[in-house]
Amino acid sequence: MSKKQKVNDSQKKNLKKKNKSVFSQEDALDIQTKEIELPAEIKKQKITTKNVCQLLSQVATSKKNIIVPKKISKALLKLGNKKHKKDNNATLKNKEGNIIDVQNVTKYYINGNVINHILDNISLSIKKGEIILIFGVSGGGKSTLLNLISGLDRPNSGNVIVCDKNLPYLSNAKLTLFRRHHVSFIFQSYNLLENLSAYDNAETGSYLQRDHNKRVDIVELFEQFELKEEMNKFPSQMSGGQQQRVSIIRALAKNADIIFADEPTGALDTSTSKIVLKTLYEINQARNTTVIMVSHDPKIKPMANRIITIAQGKISNIQVNEKPIHPDEFYK
Repeated sequence: MSKKQKVNDSQKKNLKKKNKSVFSQEDALDIQTKEIELPAEIKKQKITTKNVCQLLSQVATSKKNIIVPKKISKALLKLGNKKHKKDNNATLKNKEGNIIDVQNVTKYYINGNVINHILDNISLSIKKGEIILIFGVSGGGKSTLLNLISGLDRPNSGNVIVCDKNLPYLSNAKLTLFRRHHVSFIFQSYNLLENLSAYDNAETGSYLQRDHNKRVDIVELFEQFELKEEMNKFPSQMSGGQQQRVSIIRALAKNADIIFADEPTGALDTSTSKIVLKTLYEINQARNTTVIMVSHDPKIKPMANRIITIAQGKISNIQVNEKPIHPDEFYK
């Protein structure tokens, strides 16, 4: 094996580790690297943090690992994951009726001079009160998109306007406040606090809701999820499925503007999956809460207002359900 091959293999391994998304641990990478040659007109230009994403999109429009010249990787590394420098876009607000507006968003991950192009110039809008399913196979970019619109990650370029805040322009501290005040998360992993009971874990979600009038009855949620007898148990005393349900109760207890859920039924049996989806649907209907789910399970499509399919870093299709149906209808 040549020295160059050894370096490339090492880069691929490091890139795999680095690119595991916050939401999903299954964002598969295309490990076939391809070295690109810059066109003459781009070679003549000075590459900076301001124009690097635009120039890169001209030579790398598909989702794959690419080996780029050092001046491109250097500019991207300098750009990093920092907040965007303030400009006219910093104060953009949501369009009327929308709670999320994504505008021309691009996301790369970089290791050395190997770049993985995750999202390519994505744009979409989500209205307040919609149930959205982001659908697609593993590695298509759907979990990365969820990370960006939930404020867990920043794009390399573009605007992500959520609840009238352009997230890429917020500092880390302000992003934390945004997440605390506006969103709830249902992760694939439970993330329960081991020294707290199931009830106390759920109550941590309620504490983050500033508006006392919006706080919900936690005991009622435990009853809905058939866990009333487990309220005083610690995580180590519960099964994996029970812990997952407690983590979902915690998210619902916050009663946030938006609920983000990555494969919310992935680790659950059919009966519990029905309870989870039924609860999300009914909360959406009762409180006008926006629900955004990531899944590769086509069975849950009927409950969504829109199904946004992500493939190879792009939106490949948007399906509209004029009349979404209650999960009871497709979980008979």
